[in-house]
Amino acid sequence: MDKDLKKQQEIYDKSWRRGFETGREEFGNLQTNLEFLAKTNLLQPNHRILEIGCGIGSVVFELNRQGHDIIGRDISREAITYGLKKYGDINLDVQAAEELQFENETFDIVLSFDLFEHIAQVDRHTSEVFRVLRPGGYYLFQTPNKYSNIIFETLQTRTLRWRHYHPSLHSPGQLRRRLSRHGFEARFVKMNPINEFTLKKLKKFGPIGNIFKHINFGRLPLILQTNLYVIARKQ
Repeated sequence: MDKDLKKQQEIYDKSWRRGFETGREEFGNLQTNLEFLAKTNLLQPNHRILEIGCGIGSVVFELNRQGHDIIGRDISREAITYGLKKYGDINLDVQAAEELQFENETFDIVLSFDLFEHIAQVDRHTSEVFRVLRPGGYYLFQTPNKYSNIIFETLQTRTLRWRHYHPSLHSPGQLRRRLSRHGFEARFVKMNPINEFTLKKLKKFGPIGNIFKHINFGRLPLILQTNLYVIARKQ
């Protein structure tokens, strides 16, 4: 792991430690992410699956429980250690998203959630995903929509600090073009992310946050989605 990745590892170890101290285990919308995977209908029992940026391994645990052959990797040592203690016998290990320690064409499916936007060397990561996928394999992932996330993060922090921890935000068009350059054909799945996890985040906005209870984002145009759920097929 190079110097920049080690520095990144230290940052996320600190973030996870701080989360655990306050009782926070999940940083992503686990319920909607699992609904997305079910909606794609692409995960088959004979598939080998890798989740990158798996955190404590909640998605790995759920899919393993369903009988899938899945392993998880995350750059944070703190997250992996915690996950192994919480979930027990699942395959989790420490690894950076930009340096996948697997042979070419190892996996049928690669997953990631709330990862893509955090990676400064995003082309390096995308090339690695393409390399470890088998021909015709899929990269299924979620990342915040650039347009909505910039507004949300700026209002939440009242600063432009989001540029440091979200260096690779994309609009739908930007994401499609980047994936295409790396040999992927991409399409989007519109999901409605409003649930208990999301509403808890929106409480800090007061009465304005309650408005979102009544919006079905699954019916809005792609450009207005809060998160981009992507099915990227290796061509």
